[in-house]
Amino acid sequence: MARMLDLSRSWKYFAGFLVLAFIAFWPSYLSQPRASSGYTHAHAATSTAYMMLLIVQSWAIGARRVHLHRAAGKASYVLAPLIMITILLLAHDRIRGASSETYAIQTYILYLQLSLALLFAISYGLAIWTRRSVVRHSRFMVCTALTLVDPVLIRIMFWIQPTPSWNYQWLTFGVTDLVFLILIWLERNNRAGRGVLPAMLALFVLLQLPALLGWTEGSAWQAFARWFASVG
Repeated sequence: MARMLDLSRSWKYFAGFLVLAFIAFWPSYLSQPRASSGYTHAHAATSTAYMMLLIVQSWAIGARRVHLHRAAGKASYVLAPLIMITILLLAHDRIRGASSETYAIQTYILYLQLSLALLFAISYGLAIWTRRSVVRHSRFMVCTALTLVDPVLIRIMFWIQPTPSWNYQWLTFGVTDLVFLILIWLERNNRAGRGVLPAMLALFVLLQLPALLGWTEGSAWQAFARWFASVG
């Protein structure tokens, strides 16, 4: 069995990713916190807390601290909804405050925000639903973490090259999907829970396509963006 998928040894990967996130967000956010809105701070705080929760849960299982793992799991019942709420509030604030010059790109960013939020919600919901099955629960929890890959890598890309000549989501989504494929390969001889990651990869790719193929420029999404901006 690919034991890294049960979160018992993956705390090091989550910790490394958290460090990478701090590096990625330093130029645009952490180095100038006063320039950001309260919604941004709330989203950053909840996302950071969630990554720390994944680290604690993973370490607790490896250390056989079952009570700590369960306590962190119960804390996620509050934290995960807060992440969803802060994403929605931040997305609404950004699209509503967009100028005529930035509105078009903001509708694209809105899709990224809401699609990743949906993937997070589905992954987390299935993780809780299957919590009595270790192999399934752990894989869905890994999927929640994979929704954070794009927001981190895209900021590194803009740090390297602020004026892109191509859609950086081809890289960020590609890395996300590559991690999926690596994990699927590592568990290729498993029987229990082996269908979770391929199914979730298919769902991730399905929701990545509109951003990659320019479908967010279509009338349907633009109409939704106008409605979303008008709410409240």
